[in-house]
Amino acid sequence: MNPPTVELKRDSRGSISRREVLRSLLLCVILLAGGFAAGIGVERSRGEEAEPDLFANLPAVHTVIAENYYYYPTEADQRSEVDADMEAGAIDGALLTLGDAYTRYLGVDESQTAQEGLEGKYGGVGIDVVLEGDVAFVSAVVPESPADDVGIVRGDVIEQINGARVQNTDVNEVVRLLRGEIGDSLSITLVRPSTGEVLNHTLILEEIIIPPVTLVFIEGTTYAWLRITLFGDTTVPDLDAAIAEIQARGSTGIILDLRGNGGGWVEAARQTLGRFMDPSVGPAMFEDTSAGEEGMTAMPIEAAEGIAPLDLPLVVLIDGGTASAAEIVAGSLKDYGRAMLVGQATFGKGSVQRIYEFADGSTMRVTVAEWFTPSRARIQDEGIRPDVEVATSSQTASSDPILEAGIEVLDNQDVTPASPSATPAQN
Repeated sequence: MNPPTVELKRDSRGSISRREVLRSLLLCVILLAGGFAAGIGVERSRGEEAEPDLFANLPAVHTVIAENYYYYPTEADQRSEVDADMEAGAIDGALLTLGDAYTRYLGVDESQTAQEGLEGKYGGVGIDVVLEGDVAFVSAVVPESPADDVGIVRGDVIEQINGARVQNTDVNEVVRLLRGEIGDSLSITLVRPSTGEVLNHTLILEEIIIPPVTLVFIEGTTYAWLRITLFGDTTVPDLDAAIAEIQARGSTGIILDLRGNGGGWVEAARQTLGRFMDPSVGPAMFEDTSAGEEGMTAMPIEAAEGIAPLDLPLVVLIDGGTASAAEIVAGSLKDYGRAMLVGQATFGKGSVQRIYEFADGSTMRVTVAEWFTPSRARIQDEGIRPDVEVATSSQTASSDPILEAGIEVLDNQDVTPASPSATPAQN
């Protein structure tokens, strides 16, 4: 996955009324954004003054449009689509006033894309994306996928998708454009920075299955390369299976690769930490729901029942695509001195969203807290910095300088930060 993937909490109430949530949330928005319409001159007819009623004008606005008082009338067979667009636009506009990019309403298609990401399978071409500004780079290519078959590689710049130029600061929108129904075709134009070559491909979408955990034993070493691509529904069971294989193989060190991991379920992150550290060392992170006021809540590391944490030397690989729950894992391992972090600074996504599901399949994600590392360092906008920084300007499709640096750290047995930031049993 790619940033910004939200850190997620399931809402215990399940499916609820969209109006119930919006009424509560938009009341806060209106109170915060009072006077927004001041200074706008329009023609209007004055009615009798009455006590203000939240949303009182929304049905009237819809009636005016629906009854074709609007200059550009809407055909009857387009009415439902226009209604849905108006509703989504009203919600998006209200949430925009909060100034929080992660409190978002997702329509049915966007919600499905987000869920597919957590399930690790979808209809697509096998490309992962990361944005730098408004430039979309290929961050990873799924082996034996349509993208891999035509030679698309990490680092290629995506210029166009289906003839439309890619200029977007929302990575989720770019990802959505690269997905669809299995069997559909997709045209894509890329530029390879190393050569300047322009590449045009037409690809047929296939079912793409991305295992959340992959394990490779690095040739010529006794090290295990353990990559976690997301913290989804099956991450922890897959991780346990990989750890059993590592132990059976007699590996002497682990490279935990969190590059490009955009996050996922926080519970899975806490359980992952329990595979490498005993919960007695202290919390996995702190949760702050007070927006700057005193009083953080310690969130514990979750141990694996009946299984002792691994004590093998550990290196963690990170980059600008490491975000959210993946930053919690990296930050905690660093704070307790359990691992050396190698690579580049992480994305800086430390806010947590609760998901509200609506009956039509749409969802809303509302920021409810921020996470801080065990040393109480802020993740949001700050990110996690590596102990060993590695430039990737020399990276090619066949070389991986960050991985090579991680192997070197293990070779030198330099796997403990000089001064851990958190102390045992901190709370």
